Amino acid sequence: MTCGLIAINIIIFILINRKVLSVGQLGSSYIKTLQEKEFYRIATSAFTQKEFLHLACNMYSLYNIGCVLENALKSDVFAVCYFTTMIVGGAISARLHKKGSPFTLSIGASGVICGLIGIYMVIAFSVWGFSALTSMIPTIVILALMTTSKKIDSIGHFTGLLCGILGGIVLVNIYHFG
Repeated sequence: MTCGLIAINIIIFILINRKVLSVGQLGSSYIKTLQEKEFYRIATSAFTQKEFLHLACNMYSLYNIGCVLENALKSDVFAVCYFTTMIVGGAISARLHKKGSPFTLSIGASGVICGLIGIYMVIAFSVWGFSALTSMIPTIVILALMTTSKKIDSIGHFTGLLCGILGGIVLVNIYHFG
């Protein structure tokens, strides 16, 4: 599943850079996604990276967290977590952009990756306690520092993380990890 998601991201990256598709067709914004009822943009934006460094960082992160969670949850549950976080986090992010940046297009898998990190944090905490979260401190610090850039959709990151934490709580109560 994780490798398939990475492949989709790479294919869309190639199509964008070959000008077969455009960020304008795929990105999510309040105006395009919600007001104009182009809801597919919530999904397409999460598979869209324009710059190579953006793609490389997101796919490296997706591979690392995705493989761990897919192994722990199994592919079907992992897929539900991935797509639920993508849709719910993306919709909330688009809605929250209404006042501040209604026309700004948000792209990238990082909101979903933040959601996966949130799920991991809850599961790790439920199994190993607070000490399991100390290994996440560098990741959280880097994530927080990245959100200071005007090019980063910090709302998308934090809505993804929040959805992941809530999803992780649901998973822990269903599966009783540990």
